[in-house]
Amino acid sequence: MVDDDGRGPGRPRRRREVGPRDPDPDPGPVDGSTSWLRESAGLVRLAGRVLARHWLPLLAIAAASLLARELLARLAVAAGGVGPVPGFLVLALVPLASLAALVAMLLVVRSRDARRSHVWGVVAAAGSVLVPFLVVYESRGALRADLIDYVRGTLYEQLGSEAPVTVLPQIASWLVLGIVAAALVVRALGARLIDRGHLQGRSDARAGLVHVVTGYAEAVWVTLGAWVLAGFLGSLHGWWSAREVAASVAQRWDSVREQLPTLGAFGDWVVGALPVLSDAVVTGVLVPISMLTIAVIVYGLQVADTVTPDDVVRAVRRGRWAALTGRIADAPLKLAWVRLSDTSGRFGALAGGISLVLRSSFAPVLTYCVLFTLLAQLDVVVWWVARLALGWREELTWQALHAPLDGIAEMLTLVLTAVVTAAFADRLLTRFGAAGQLRDRGARSPAAAR
Repeated sequence: MVDDDGRGPGRPRRRREVGPRDPDPDPGPVDGSTSWLRESAGLVRLAGRVLARHWLPLLAIAAASLLARELLARLAVAAGGVGPVPGFLVLALVPLASLAALVAMLLVVRSRDARRSHVWGVVAAAGSVLVPFLVVYESRGALRADLIDYVRGTLYEQLGSEAPVTVLPQIASWLVLGIVAAALVVRALGARLIDRGHLQGRSDARAGLVHVVTGYAEAVWVTLGAWVLAGFLGSLHGWWSAREVAASVAQRWDSVREQLPTLGAFGDWVVGALPVLSDAVVTGVLVPISMLTIAVIVYGLQVADTVTPDDVVRAVRRGRWAALTGRIADAPLKLAWVRLSDTSGRFGALAGGISLVLRSSFAPVLTYCVLFTLLAQLDVVVWWVARLALGWREELTWQALHAPLDGIAEMLTLVLTAVVTAAFADRLLTRFGAAGQLRDRGARSPAAAR
């Protein structure tokens, strides 16, 4: 006697193996332009649904990050009064407040089923996440502003006290280079303890302390190194202008202008257009790709161990962008996926994240770059609305409103860019065979509907 489901009497009911549900499966190759627009529009709608569901905690995280940045900046000034070393060590924490807020937002919108890896994996990959974040952070001038505020605050503290004014802290000094070297040593020792399994059998508190110290050392040398690099690049123009070879080149170019006016005019146009073009590439491509890489690293750490490199290759080959991804060999895709979960290496996760973004041939990334660039200009909209609502006001009124309006614009920009980035990064990873991680994935897939 056999039941309706095919099992005999007394035999337990067989459970059907069901793989992870993909709410947005790849239907296979379709028309490129139509698919690009349709998928981009779907991701924008997904970002809107995620924002409608999680706007309150996201705004709370953004507000907390602004408060934390202000408190850390004041703490850095107070520590700088004790000595330059404590001041710089605390100053390195100021950008981490915004980074922690961004990572927290990306994690908040995930589903509970997607929380597979330990939080220390993200902490161990602090350097890999911090490098692209500093690109985004400096794109709005925040990195330089933090350093200027620290130097100005330290000077005001010295002027306000009875103690004599000492030498102002210099970011490009042997002292800062020594701090960077010491942080590198601490980071290397911590990574060695973690890699060789010396923390196995230890208490969670001790293991967590080692991870935190290692991540903090990584953040110190990366952040201070970024300030040193920015100062060096900023001084290149003055250094080059003072060289004799620069004066000789300028004289020769003046003679070219006189003898060949057309060529001279074209050369001047090219020289004037290069800074504009480079700024456009940085603002419209480099900064959005850096932001997307952060989300790919954070989300990729959660799913890298659930998908094998061979599964990644198969998922990409049968995707809707197979005509583009067919130009990429299997080995780079496998290596990028393996590196994504490498938190012990110096920048393994960063190399893996960038490789996945660049080698994904994910056409909606272009749409993401446009959206991110537009959302980054949200401060202009906030000020326009404020001027429209308040009308004409004296200059003192706008000076008083400057900090609150800038804070509102920064919070809104962080929330909107984080939501859009989460939607596009999650979709990019699903193209490599990973399960979706966002809580609100919209309507059911056709397979589920059937």
